Amino acid sequence: MNSRTIDTTTSPDGFEEIEKAKLPSRLRATDMKVTGEPLDPTNIGRIIKPRELVDIIELTPLNRSETILYNQLLANAWNNIRTQPIHKVLKASLRGTHESNDRLELAFDKLMGAWAKIRARDPQSNEMATFRVHLLGTNKEEDRDDGYFYYTFPPDLLAVIQQSKAWATIKSHIMYALRSKYSIRLYEMVERRIGLMKQYEDFSVDEFRALLGVPEGKLDRFADFNKHCLKPALAEVNQLTDFTVEVMAVKKGRTVEKLRLAWFKKSPAQLRAAHDEREKSRIGRQARWHGSVEVITFDAEA
Repeated sequence: MNSRTIDTTTSPDGFEEIEKAKLPSRLRATDMKVTGEPLDPTNIGRIIKPRELVDIIELTPLNRSETILYNQLLANAWNNIRTQPIHKVLKASLRGTHESNDRLELAFDKLMGAWAKIRARDPQSNEMATFRVHLLGTNKEEDRDDGYFYYTFPPDLLAVIQQSKAWATIKSHIMYALRSKYSIRLYEMVERRIGLMKQYEDFSVDEFRALLGVPEGKLDRFADFNKHCLKPALAEVNQLTDFTVEVMAVKKGRTVEKLRLAWFKKSPAQLRAAHDEREKSRIGRQARWHGSVEVITFDAEA
């Protein structure tokens, strides 16, 4: 059987990564297991998120809390997602630092109506196709505050998930540390790609906007997108995660033709600095972003 080699390291948080492990080429995302305590912001855990849900285009844009909630629901169900049709979770375990379930109820409503476009191979024809799917299926919420939330995933979405052969291993403590939806989406994009042989990938500006979850009609000018979405997301990801990310604008004339996303593993000293920053209070964090990486632009001819 063919195999692929994954080179990883040990993080300052105590994660033991697989080092030069031989993984079968037929391994699917659902063969990987969620570990730790990913629903608890004060603990450490790993969330497995298939490529199709990372490189996703939200037709119903989600905010930060809704994005995190969906990752929590996915993590809670993941280890039994192939065999268990209905999943349940205590509502209190999804609240984070909030005292009531009011935020949860609104987020459940939003997820129930959320649509997305997913590029995946059709299980029947074995050809690439675009699927338009709901992110969450039929669900039930118990009225009492200490009650359960019961939920399902739509059959078409499950069919895509179960055949996925690529995934992001999301470190939940890093996800909770990121304060912007755009930062979380950028972090997920790189976690999905960090183990690949290549170290960069090109996107059109529209593709990159969609993958970061920028709503239609918002930040239409590249200058606005760069200033209010891209640069803040890059600064936060570079400060708090285990890798360095750059986005380079490839220009034709004065027009940005495409964006090149590049990623690099951090040195041990940089990993320790990111760990230390996550342990600090968020107060003053923006002031410490002063030396963050900015978008680099260069002409296509160069």
